[in-house]
Amino acid sequence: MAAALVIAGCSKENRALSKIEGAFEREDYVETVALCRHAIRSGVDAAGVYYYYGAALVSMERDFEGFRRLDDAVRRDSDRTDEVAAFLFAQGEAAFRGGQQARAASRFRKASEVVPSLDLGRYAYVVGDSFFEERDHARAAALYERAIASCPDTAAAARAYLNKAECYSALNDRKRARESLQDMLARFRQGPLAVEARWRLANMLYEEAERQFRLGNYEQTASLTGRVLDSTNNPGLIQKSRFLRGEAFEAMGKFSEAYEQYRAIIEGERGASGRVVERAREKIAAFREAGRY
Repeated sequence: MAAALVIAGCSKENRALSKIEGAFEREDYVETVALCRHAIRSGVDAAGVYYYYGAALVSMERDFEGFRRLDDAVRRDSDRTDEVAAFLFAQGEAAFRGGQQARAASRFRKASEVVPSLDLGRYAYVVGDSFFEERDHARAAALYERAIASCPDTAAAARAYLNKAECYSALNDRKRARESLQDMLARFRQGPLAVEARWRLANMLYEEAERQFRLGNYEQTASLTGRVLDSTNNPGLIQKSRFLRGEAFEAMGKFSEAYEQYRAIIEGERGASGRVVERAREKIAAFREAGRY
């Protein structure tokens, strides 16, 4: 009797799944959902039912509900994980081709949640952008790293480098932020994004130079400000960098080098009256009074 009950149960489940699968293959998703609900109410609690239930909902762009049903399928049968991830990835591609960027990102994210090792390829940029927009800097940076490693030769990579640098800055990882911009400029030397990267990098280098000066690391300050001067043509940043560089040389007792930095500020801004210029003039006057020049 027990065996007969098991056989009857299997037969019931197989019949239900056969009908559900047929409706799904005909792309009759409304019927698929109805059949899945009926099967569950009838006691058919199989992973396959929940898989088609979720897949049909996602196909109807009811993603939030569909994701929950697909999770139910995986909980009932862990062997379904690859199938679920592959379905979500394919649905993400379809949404991307249709210009639905946010929906595509959501589906790719869910696919990588189901199978964390899933290779998203170039779509890792899409997922990274979605985390970046949410200001989830750690996850965004990780996705951008994966995207660049997988598909470095794409226009999306340039923006990813910039966003990655911003993520690392927000995470207070100055070194990796600078490295991201340096890596970008090594590969993308022209265009508006390259101009933006140079500007960001120059400012980061100056900020680091200021920090090293406060710590008393004057040689590093001089080295960093030298890199700023080599990487920017912005007058204001050049002024500030020369002045800080002069102060670093002064602190090291290199008065001749310091004097040259202050003089360059004045000669570069003849007739100007900015605060940095005035401070440079004061420095030179103090040098002359002290008999150093």
